[in-house]
Amino acid sequence: MREVFNIGRYFTGDIEGKFWFASQPSSDMLEYGHDRSDGHIQAVIYHEELKEIKDKVATFKAEFKKNFKMTYKKFMSKMNKKGYMTDSNDKETKTKKWGEMCREASRIELGDKVITALIDKKDDLYVECEC
Repeated sequence: MREVFNIGRYFTGDIEGKFWFASQPSSDMLEYGHDRSDGHIQAVIYHEELKEIKDKVATFKAEFKKNFKMTYKKFMSKMNKKGYMTDSNDKETKTKKWGEMCREASRIELGDKVITALIDKKDDLYVECEC
């Protein structure tokens, strides 16, 4: 699957949101679901896979901590709405490491949304993603 990065890419359906600008490909939804599309990604995320999805997100969080010496939760608590660390300068946010942290954090955040929606809905999720 081709990873596409552009402005204004949303996902809608049983969960809704916007992919992280310049950090997150639409194909991240397929980390948690299965593609049923022809064009846009139309993912189905099966409720019966909730445990596996929780395990996957837990693995992503552990890898984040190992790779970046900071927990995902701490990283997100330091982010402001513009995507910058609240206690850093602009130079730090333009590094390759910063981009990698944002990329991994975006995947984790999406996974947390999927988990919450699966628990709340108690059924499969259907999500369409702009590419």
